[in-house]
Amino acid sequence: MRNLSKVFVIAVGLLAIGVTSSSVFANSEMVGSFTLNAPAQWKNTTLPAGEYRITMARTDTDTNLLKVRGQKRALDILVFAQSACENCRKSALQLAVVGNNRVVTSMDLPGFHMNFNGNRSAAQKEQMSRKAPATTEQVAVQVRSN
Repeated sequence: MRNLSKVFVIAVGLLAIGVTSSSVFANSEMVGSFTLNAPAQWKNTTLPAGEYRITMARTDTDTNLLKVRGQKRALDILVFAQSACENCRKSALQLAVVGNNRVVTSMDLPGFHMNFNGNRSAAQKEQMSRKAPATTEQVAVQVRSN
């Protein structure tokens, strides 16, 4: 009888640990949205003007997965631990604007700063440098944690 009660106590303890760890994992997802008023190039994808939903969740490795979903386009971006930023509190997209061309250069989310400048192709960099000097545009990102 004593062995049965020990097994029961251990089973309840393991169940409590499992429930606690899964609720912590569920709380690690970040969701948000933003609106592009004009098309923008993000990595190798052109996002048309419109509303977008973002989610960022932990993966099984030391990375997060940022998913950007619009009505017509979607983009998945791995966010590595080096993007962690203890001082980052605001949420925004930064875009370089040259004429009618917009390129996403960085994104800030609470706890993260992601720089996309190095991800432009040589052709994109050359095209942007041949035109007038770039100005910057900031797009607000509304974020909430689950």
